[in-house]
Amino acid sequence: MSKGGFSVFLALLALFLGAFIVMTIVRYISEWIFPNQNPDPTDLSWEVFVQLIGLRDAGDNVNLATKFIAVITIFIGLVLFSSLVAFITQEFEERLKLLRRGKSLVVEKNHTLILGFSDRITDIIEELVVGNASEYDAAVVILAPKDKEEMDDFIRNNLGELKTTRVVTRNGSIANLSDLNMVGVKVAKSVIVLNDAKASDSDELKALSDARVVKAILAVVAANEEETLPPIVVELYSEQYRKLAENIAPGAVTTLNEADILARILVQTSRSVGLATVYLNMVGFEGNEFYFYRNKLGWYNLTFSELPFHFSNGMPLGVRQADGTLTIKPPRDYKLADDDEVIILAEDDSTIKFNPIPVVQGKIKGYTEYRKTLERQIEKYLIIGWNSKAPIVLTEYAKYIVEGSQVNQAVENLTDEVKAKFDKIAKAYPHIKMEAIEVNLASFDRLVTLKPYEFDSISILAGSGEKAEEIDAKTLTILLEMRQIFKDYTATTGNEVSTELIAEIIDSQETDLAIKAGVKDFLLTNQFVSKILAQVSQEPDVMSIYDDLFSSAGSELYIKPIWLYFPPKKIGKLTFADCVLAAQNRDELCIGVRINALAQDKNNNFGIDLAPSLDKQLNLTVNDALITLAEDET
Repeated sequence: MSKGGFSVFLALLALFLGAFIVMTIVRYISEWIFPNQNPDPTDLSWEVFVQLIGLRDAGDNVNLATKFIAVITIFIGLVLFSSLVAFITQEFEERLKLLRRGKSLVVEKNHTLILGFSDRITDIIEELVVGNASEYDAAVVILAPKDKEEMDDFIRNNLGELKTTRVVTRNGSIANLSDLNMVGVKVAKSVIVLNDAKASDSDELKALSDARVVKAILAVVAANEEETLPPIVVELYSEQYRKLAENIAPGAVTTLNEADILARILVQTSRSVGLATVYLNMVGFEGNEFYFYRNKLGWYNLTFSELPFHFSNGMPLGVRQADGTLTIKPPRDYKLADDDEVIILAEDDSTIKFNPIPVVQGKIKGYTEYRKTLERQIEKYLIIGWNSKAPIVLTEYAKYIVEGSQVNQAVENLTDEVKAKFDKIAKAYPHIKMEAIEVNLASFDRLVTLKPYEFDSISILAGSGEKAEEIDAKTLTILLEMRQIFKDYTATTGNEVSTELIAEIIDSQETDLAIKAGVKDFLLTNQFVSKILAQVSQEPDVMSIYDDLFSSAGSELYIKPIWLYFPPKKIGKLTFADCVLAAQNRDELCIGVRINALAQDKNNNFGIDLAPSLDKQLNLTVNDALITLAEDET
């Protein structure tokens, strides 16, 4: 018994077989000494066996000796066979317990392995389900120090149809080699390590959680040979830990900083309303996504400006050269080398097809003789709330806006630490007017003193709280109060308020409430980061595209009025190819259109149409806009 369950099983089986042999011999001896009438020697072994397993008694037509031996046989069988059956039953129950506890071996291969279990898990799996739609049998395996039944119930209650994807959960430590081998870390397609700290947690908790993530990376590397490491995607808050993680396995580990990405998106969104929806359509697998595409026969000496018209579906955004150099929106006259890979924004890679001759050509309907531009204006922005994104937001605003512009920061509690961080940024950018204000955000009267109607845009950062619902409730309250302030101001002065409201919403289910509260744009924190984590886990190189797009250097995304590209008389029935050509005349890259009449219609993607086919007929008005990659907003 000390050797384990299998040894016990073999022992019981051996005893049973031994008893069968012994009792068969005894029965033959009994028949020889005390024969029954008309005995059939060939049936004696069978009678002994069925008596051992308790399916037959001695019968009434046998002598006393046979009955006595049958009783002994049945008794021995009762002990041994029952023990064997009981052992098998017990082992089966133990196996079921093991399955319920999530301690059994995972047999899947080529799966996405998620280490940890946080609020992001739902959005990540939903993204992976979309990404795996073309696979016949895909699997996502989750390892976390949580009860398996609890994880299964959460997934069952919060996820819809999983289509071709199976979700397997296991209980264990994300840094334990045995547990990692149990979930097939050596045969995983990719690994996502979740950070269990929230953005609203203290720096101490974030540092502790970052350390656990780094430990998990070390465990994954230790469980694999470095040459066979799967791509590892992790979320880390600290710059120090990000560098440490990337140095553990250079090239295999991709790190993501939620605060940095979302802060930069917030700034770009507040300066060009509608971009949050554009970004949501670009990140992840749902909607449009990035692909690296190389034509096997080369690029026929095409320039980058000629390239878009050779794809009926999908919009080229940039080029990755053979040495790995990635350029978003290269010069128009850049000649493509045959070994260049083109970065294409498309709905699916199956729709991408290069044609040696142009499939459609835009008609010259836009401005060609001169470039119509927007004059850069002095801007005023208000940021309400303080979290880890606030310093990055302030710095990014200072990089974008012109001298004399203003950025105010309103916080609930202007502590010495917050004041020191704010003052440091203000001193670094003396050409921008910056002011930090302490105000009771729960007081309507105190919010009125901020004169919010005087600002071009107001960004409301998510506060602190235990649950996303609690944090979003505070954000929505401020939104409602801002809308009321705008209504009162218009009723008193007769002036319409043009201030745009931008809100950081944690839970994606709250977007409808945010729209009703007057938000022109919104940031879905969990959804944004989860989509990026999921996509980068399948294609790590995509992270370099996001880094470039979200940076203030080079080209950024803008939503610009269509009258910058076409004379008023030409605005109307246009093809998307016409829009692409008109944007090229301004040295910009058009990737889509925004229909103003649908800007509040969720079912029509808030009017955003990314990378439509070049020959798509568009009925545009002077209030509509083009979505372009450009050097600046002019």
